[in-house]
Amino acid sequence: MKYLFPILIAFLLSACDNTPKKQANTAEKVTITDMAGRKVSVPKQINHAFIDRSSVHLIYALDTLLPVNRVFNYNESEKKYLKKGFYEGKPYVTGAPIEEIIKLHPDVILFTVSLQNDTERAKETEKANALQQKTKIPVVLFSGEFQQYTEAISLLGTLLHKEEKAKELNAFIEKYCYSIPKIVATIPANERKTIYYAEGMNGLQTEPPTSLHSYLINYTGGKNIAEVELLPGKGKTNVSIEQIYNWNPDMILVWSGNFDDLYSYKAIRQEKIWQQLRAVKENQVYQVPWRPFGWIDRPPGLGRVMGSIWLASLTYPNYFKADLVPITQEFFKKFYHYDMDYIETRDIISAQPYITNK
Repeated sequence: MKYLFPILIAFLLSACDNTPKKQANTAEKVTITDMAGRKVSVPKQINHAFIDRSSVHLIYALDTLLPVNRVFNYNESEKKYLKKGFYEGKPYVTGAPIEEIIKLHPDVILFTVSLQNDTERAKETEKANALQQKTKIPVVLFSGEFQQYTEAISLLGTLLHKEEKAKELNAFIEKYCYSIPKIVATIPANERKTIYYAEGMNGLQTEPPTSLHSYLINYTGGKNIAEVELLPGKGKTNVSIEQIYNWNPDMILVWSGNFDDLYSYKAIRQEKIWQQLRAVKENQVYQVPWRPFGWIDRPPGLGRVMGSIWLASLTYPNYFKADLVPITQEFFKKFYHYDMDYIETRDIISAQPYITNK
């Protein structure tokens, strides 16, 4: 009994010690090669990631709970299609603020960047290496190039051990999206439509054919008619209404931002200065879908998969005859984890939403 008492005391003292124990960082690491060609050592199990705006579609498609930060302020019509765990309770942090990233304790930093040439690759590699050194958190770079979406999805699928889901997404892209150029090649030159891509509060901003933001116009067989300077970053080159009349496009494609008031679309459909344009007179003015993420731009991410199918069908209905409703429903189910009914689908793909007169 005299030996039992000290043991009991020691047990009780141990049980009452609520001091948190610092756990050793014993997470197993693996080395991967990102899309910039960098060798990066990452945790074998990744549960939390800091992301940028260009990665939002990609991340959401494979893991809605992965981000530690929120990169957009979603309105109610957008939240309808998103899982709450993707944005709710998460701080709004964009860019690459070192102190903010460290405070969020991500396992990894996932950025999607432009890697079109050696100069861009070198620049992004330098930035990623510097960020990784300062935060002590691995940085993985993905390419934002449209033709490399399947490679990006495969890499993320490997990182998250979701290879089968990645294969499912890539099969959709290959079937419906990457098959578009083959059909475009059969469209005679005299049937190709000229398109003005209207941006800004009044539609008097645009992008040249070489811009990432207007990429889908040429990809789907249209001719971006804007002969303007390519601005770096967010783009949006200012133009005059006189320039647009000089171009006199067959079609006007409108980006009104992720706002339900459709300000640019309303301006073009209703304001007097636009009314003598051929596209307006012939009712060829179309609003780009924007829910829950932009379909062709802003950001130019994975939403462009559905956007390319939508735009090809809109521009050349005699060549792209597939029913958009079931394809859109399949896309939302696989990429956005959302079951969409027929009425919802018709509403979201509507290229000419109803607007009231001023």
